[in-house]
Amino acid sequence: MNNELLHHLEQRINEAVEEIGSLRKRISELEMQNYELSEEKSEIQSSLNQTKEQQSNWESSLSQMLNRLNQMDEKQ
Repeated sequence: MNNELLHHLEQRINEAVEEIGSLRKRISELEMQNYELSEEKSEIQSSLNQTKEQQSNWESSLSQMLNRLNQMDEKQ
């Protein structure tokens, strides 16, 4: 092999090594972003569950009040 070909191969290898380093950095950034989004999703899911529970409690409470009103109406 001549020096020109070796130099070209060395440049390609160096570029590939840089690209691999860049991709590893990007993967690390995406993993961190994924973790943060998972945490955020978990918090939102928890909040949604609490809201659903509150809504269910309100509906139950309203239903009980309506039943009582109906019973009072029936007695009159």
